[in-house]
Amino acid sequence: MKETSMQEPKLIQIFLSKSATPGPGIYEVSITEDKSFVCNCPGYAARKTCMHIKFVNNKVKQNGGSYPLRISTNCTDADADKAMESNEAFREFMIKFGEIEVC
Repeated sequence: MKETSMQEPKLIQIFLSKSATPGPGIYEVSITEDKSFVCNCPGYAARKTCMHIKFVNNKVKQNGGSYPLRISTNCTDADADKAMESNEAFREFMIKFGEIEVC
């Protein structure tokens, strides 16, 4: 399995917000090269923190320092190997096989 480069933030969790107006929002928490979390939600843009990042941070603390990715059992080894080719391939993998949190 190849190791991806972390030149750009790498997606680690997708959130579906049922409270966004006018419709549901899809937000992504990613990890940067310096191991900090960023989110594309409006709250993060305004405050540099949000409930999505707090959720991810809590999961990291509960899991001994790493984020527990939850992946569908429909994922094959070939799918996982392909995901390691680039950050974009990993993002596509997470969209297809990752667990989406609803908040």
